[in-house]
Amino acid sequence: MLDPKLMREESKEIKDSLKKRGMNNSLVEEWTKLDNKLRELKINNDNMRHSRNLISEKINSFKKAGNEKAARDAISEAQRIPEKIKKTDEEIAEIEIKLNNIALSTPNLLDKKVPIGESSDNNKVLKKWGKIPNIKNAKSHIDILENLGLIDLKASAKIAGEGFYVLKGELAILERALINFFLDFHKKKGRIEINPPILVNEKSAIGTAHLPKFKNDMYKTEENLYLAPTAEMPLTNLHQDSVLSESELPLRYCAYTPCFRTEAGKHGTETRGLFRLHQFDKVEMMSFSLPENSEKELKLMLEDAEKLLQMLKIPYRTIILCSGDMGFASAITYDIETYSPFLKKYLETSSVSNCKDFQARRMNTKFLRNKTNERKFVHTLNGSGLALPRLMISLIENNQQKDGSIKIPAVLQKYTGFKEIKAKKK
Repeated sequence: MLDPKLMREESKEIKDSLKKRGMNNSLVEEWTKLDNKLRELKINNDNMRHSRNLISEKINSFKKAGNEKAARDAISEAQRIPEKIKKTDEEIAEIEIKLNNIALSTPNLLDKKVPIGESSDNNKVLKKWGKIPNIKNAKSHIDILENLGLIDLKASAKIAGEGFYVLKGELAILERALINFFLDFHKKKGRIEINPPILVNEKSAIGTAHLPKFKNDMYKTEENLYLAPTAEMPLTNLHQDSVLSESELPLRYCAYTPCFRTEAGKHGTETRGLFRLHQFDKVEMMSFSLPENSEKELKLMLEDAEKLLQMLKIPYRTIILCSGDMGFASAITYDIETYSPFLKKYLETSSVSNCKDFQARRMNTKFLRNKTNERKFVHTLNGSGLALPRLMISLIENNQQKDGSIKIPAVLQKYTGFKEIKAKKK
């Protein structure tokens, strides 16, 4: 949620940001119109209350002077004011709801570093790392896994439907190894490991800005709880309605959770295998930062995500998202994409974002300045560290061998207990 003062005094800046995102200015214009009306009504209410107090004084004066007619007229006038105040209060409450709904539907202000563009075609590549392997007739991850008998999409379809998977044997172990490797890495970096709920209430979903914008992308239970589409949601809400001390920031967390997404309307040609999934595993990084340090915190988070891929020796590239491809709550986002030898293209594996004070305002998460004793909103940052499905696609395809086996990266071997997944004998 944006600062109301910013929306009131810097509406041009917000309109420019919306335009860069490919959105119109109607939200800001409607908010300004309602905000002006609200302030006018509040002034009227204050004036009516003041008039009521003055009339009360007049009534007492008239009574003391023995002027009963004037006193009755004043009493009659005073009796009409509470009804007018009540109607105005009702109108104020209605406008405040509308203003809040508009505020909840307005995306974050873009950072000045964000490149301008309409779609992912305008994202800017910042770096590439690793050597693209020269694999003749590279096979797809799904063909490799099915030949090894390590994945069963027919069984998952019978159990749950499309968009799910059943991993078997060494592949299930490999996924668990990756999760443990990521968590151990983040713990060594000083992040506190959290095992959070994967069901969240409506307030928490609003806090991270998944509601109301992404309501159709989330699964909802009959008890009005939402299955978390990312661990960002429960982690960011750890300090909902809290005032942190300046000295304890930054607070850095990590968590492994399954993630659930409806993927409504997003299924395209790349759906077979570990692509568009309703359930997948991810290790998340999350930080609460002082505003003046959040840019530095974002850089650190990005470096950590990249370091994991370097340790796995998987080729990747880092991009900065353009304005038209940005997430709703993010002020600036970097994506890390790993290379698929079969598709001969890069696949999104991590997304690292600085939301600044946007989420903190929605969650009411503040910190106390030591010198001034002021309460200020924290900055929140999140990043995949890392998401499993597309990483596993790249890991499997980049480590495929001619005989159909899969090499296991050296850093994972102590977690898997084996150096390769051997090919089946014909």
